[in-house]
Amino acid sequence: MHAYAMKDPILFALDSVGQVRSAGRLGQFCVECHSPTAVSIDNIAHSGERTKLSGISAHGISCDVCHRLAPNQSTTSNSLKFILDSTRLGPIKDPLPNAYHRSEYDSRFEDNSEICRPCHDFRTPNNFPIERTFTEWKNSTFPGRLISCQTCHMKFYTGKAATNGPERERVHHHTMVGVDVPLTEFPGRDETIAEIAAMLTYSVQMDVIAPKTVQSQDSSISMQVVIQNILTGHNIPSGAIFERQMWLEIIAQDEKGDTLFASGMLDKNGDLLDYHSNEVRSGRVAEDKSLALYNGKAYRHGEETLFFWEADFVDNRTIPPFESRMNRFQIPVPKRGGAEVNVSVRLLFRALPPYLLRMLGHATLVEKVPIFTMETHQQTIIVQ
Repeated sequence: MHAYAMKDPILFALDSVGQVRSAGRLGQFCVECHSPTAVSIDNIAHSGERTKLSGISAHGISCDVCHRLAPNQSTTSNSLKFILDSTRLGPIKDPLPNAYHRSEYDSRFEDNSEICRPCHDFRTPNNFPIERTFTEWKNSTFPGRLISCQTCHMKFYTGKAATNGPERERVHHHTMVGVDVPLTEFPGRDETIAEIAAMLTYSVQMDVIAPKTVQSQDSSISMQVVIQNILTGHNIPSGAIFERQMWLEIIAQDEKGDTLFASGMLDKNGDLLDYHSNEVRSGRVAEDKSLALYNGKAYRHGEETLFFWEADFVDNRTIPPFESRMNRFQIPVPKRGGAEVNVSVRLLFRALPPYLLRMLGHATLVEKVPIFTMETHQQTIIVQ
């Protein structure tokens, strides 16, 4: 996905909107992380000027972006600085010489995750902290346990770091999977989706608390769903939390298949049934008052904005490391003994909501955004 950073049509669409809404004041804010090389060589004014991209700028977050990143970068400024000689930095303490560049050990690539901070812990042009993934990790117990960003996102293996190099015990994979997938034809899309699905399956723990039996005279079944973030070293979701959607889907049916209760369902456009749904706003579909959605909202002057760089306040509904969230649902009870209530619970995730893609003029990409199942639970409750 780093190689895709300057191929993403959503980046270009968001940047174009940002330039208009800010009368150009947004400048190179988006490109500073998506193609630091372009900013460094002043190749483009902003990401909307695609035709001015040179080859090296179009590569987005290339090998050199990380391996030539100068130390002591500041999170108060997104303008990255680079080592401009032939040196490449990395985590290998005894690199072998080669004919192409100097190789030098740098501790930022090991257990402190410092190399990830500049682009994963940044502020808006108004100096408001907006993406805090590095800080979330830093404030967790993971640093003390020597669990770095690389531990999860750059799995290591035993092998060669270079074609003719020696066998090493720890060599890192460079897929660096997060939660985004390419929305256009791009190498490794299917493999990326498979790796994301595997990673999300082991990201949280879900517990469902519900009775095995109820009485027919009871008015409702009280069911609790607890999501515990005991496996992820930062908030979940994290990063671009204003675009992420992690939510609970609850479906309760009787033994005849009739639906007794449903929450977390999608409208005909693929949107959740909240105020972003055209179907809900038009009154054609009722709002999902029970919706359990974990993400963030950006506000400017008290009004929600879909453009996070404008934010002066964030309503953060994500789950920090080693914290939990509990949601209670009331399911109607069939008024007959011997009836069954079959309950299905799923924790679902997607990186981008359809309403945002449509607003940016990319409705055709909605079907390209996978919905991942993180946790599932099935249960039958007997009515006595």
